[in-house]
Amino acid sequence: MPSTSPTPARSRRLAAIVLLALTALAYLPSLGNGFVWDDDTSVTANRLIHEPGGLARLWFSARNPDYWPATETTLWAEWRLWGMNPAGYHATNLALHLAEVLLIWLLLERLRVPGAWLGALLFGLHPVNVESVAWITQRKNLMAMLFYLASIGCFLRADEPPPDRRRGGAGWFALSLLAFALAMLSKGSVAILPLVLAGLVAARRRFEARDALRLLPYLAIAGVFTLVDLKFQANQLGALEVIRRAGPLERLLGAAAAVWFYLGKALLPLRLTFVYPQWRIDASSPAWYLPLVAALAATAWLCRSRRLRPVRLAWLYFCAALLPALGFTDVYFMKFSLVADHYQHLALIGVAALGGAGWAAWRRRSRAADAAAALVAGALLALTWRQCLLYRDSGRLFTDVLSRNPGSAMAHNNLGVVIAERRDLSGALAQFQEALRLEPGYAEAERNLGLTLARQGRPADALPHYRAALRLRPNYPDAEDDLGNALLALERPAEAAGHFERSLRLNPDNPEAEGNLGVALAQQGRSAQAIAHLEAAVRLDPGNAALRQNLAAVRAGP
Repeated sequence: MPSTSPTPARSRRLAAIVLLALTALAYLPSLGNGFVWDDDTSVTANRLIHEPGGLARLWFSARNPDYWPATETTLWAEWRLWGMNPAGYHATNLALHLAEVLLIWLLLERLRVPGAWLGALLFGLHPVNVESVAWITQRKNLMAMLFYLASIGCFLRADEPPPDRRRGGAGWFALSLLAFALAMLSKGSVAILPLVLAGLVAARRRFEARDALRLLPYLAIAGVFTLVDLKFQANQLGALEVIRRAGPLERLLGAAAAVWFYLGKALLPLRLTFVYPQWRIDASSPAWYLPLVAALAATAWLCRSRRLRPVRLAWLYFCAALLPALGFTDVYFMKFSLVADHYQHLALIGVAALGGAGWAAWRRRSRAADAAAALVAGALLALTWRQCLLYRDSGRLFTDVLSRNPGSAMAHNNLGVVIAERRDLSGALAQFQEALRLEPGYAEAERNLGLTLARQGRPADALPHYRAALRLRPNYPDAEDDLGNALLALERPAEAAGHFERSLRLNPDNPEAEGNLGVALAQQGRSAQAIAHLEAAVRLDPGNAALRQNLAAVRAGP
C-alpha cells in the first residue's frame, strides 16, 4: 500500500507557500497606499525616471543625489508600466520582500541554522520592515538586500568542499561578485558584505590566508563604490544646509546608543514611527557612556562564552550590519533623526535567525514552543498590517509622527505641504511657522513658508523667507526659482532673471526655470532671448500647456 505521508519535496513546497502567504498577508494593506514624502524625488517628479534618455543618465551622469542606478533602473522601467499609479510600485516592493524572505530561509538552512523557516518568517512579518516595503523610495533597501543575499548564497556554494561542490566553484564565485556589485549599485549600505563573508568562513572552519585573498575582490568592489557614494553624498550635502556638527567622540557615543535602540525595536517593535525624536548627544554626561560600556561588555562576555556561540554570532552580525547606519558618516535624514526603521533592514536577519534557533532548541524540551511561536508570529503580522496603513498617504503618515514625536520640525513642515495642497493656506502657514520655531535653520520650511505667502497674494512678504532659505542653503535651485517668481509678481523682471539663471546653473534642463526666465526676459523687451528659453522649456516638457501659451504670446509680440 503506498505511503500517504507527504514527500520531503511536497513538504518544502508547502512550507514555502505558507511562508510567502503569511508575509504577503501582513503587507497586503501596502498595495492600496499612495506616494509619500520624497517619492516625488525618487519617482513622480524625477525627470531622469520620466525621460526616454534618462536611463543612460542614471548610469553615466551625476545628476541624481546618489549613485544607485540598479535601483533607479527598475523605477525607470516601471514608470513606463504604471506611471502615476502607485499600486504597481508597491506590488514590486512586496514581491522583492517575498523573494528576500525565501532567500533568507534557504541561506539559514544552508548555514545549518536550526529553526531556519521560523527565522525567515519572523523577518518577513516584522513591522520594522514596513518602512522598507511600504515606502516606494526604499526600493533601494530591497534591491540591495536581494543581491546581497544572492551574493552570500553563491559564495557559500563556491566555498563548499569538493564532495559537496561537484563542479562550478569558480562560476559561483564570479556570480557572487557580480551580485555584490549589483547590490552596491542598488544601495551602498551593503558594503559590509566582505566582513560578513569573513565571519561566515570563520564560523564554519578555520580562516586561512587563501580566504583573505578570495575576499580581496569584494573589498575592492566595496571600496570603489563606497568612494563613489561618498562623492555623490558630498555633492548633495554641499548643496544643503549643515546636517549636524558632531565630533568623533559624539559619533561613537551615538553609534553605541543606536545599536541598543535598534535591538530594542527588533525585540519589542512597539511605538514605531517614521521620524523618531532627534538625539542631543552630550559627551560631558556620564549617561551617554553607558550604552558604549554595555556594548563593549556584552561583546567581551559573548566572545568568552562557548555556550553562547549562536548569540555571539547573531550579536556580531547585528552590529556589523548596522555599521553604515550608525552615524559615523552623515546622510540627510540624520538632520531630523539619527535612527530610522529602514536602517536596520540588513541587521534584523541576525535577530530573526536567533529567534528561530531559540525556538528550535525550546521545541526539543517543550510543546509550548509551537504555541509561543504562533502567538509571536500572529502579533507581528497584526503590528505590520497596522503599520502599513500609516503609509496610506503623507497626511496620515506625518499626523502619526506628530502624535508620537510632536517636536519633529520635519513632520510639521511636510504636514504643512499636505495641508497647502488641500488649499488650507492658513493651516499650512501655522505648520511651517511651528517647524521654524522648532528648528530655526530649516531651509525647506523657510521656502515653503514663502511659497504659501506668495499663494496668498503676498509676494513681498514671501521675499525674506526665500532669501533666508538661500542663506541657509546657498545652492538651492527651487528657492532661486521661487524668489524669481516673487520678483516677477512685484514687477522686477531684471532681478528675477538673475535668480532664474542661477537656478538653471544649479539645476540644468529645468523646464519651469527655463520658462520663467523666458517670461522675465520678455517683460524686459528681450523677445529673441525670451523665445529661445521658452522653446527650450517646451522641448523639455512638451505637454506643458502654460509653457506653450507663453511661447505663443511672446512670438505674437505686443
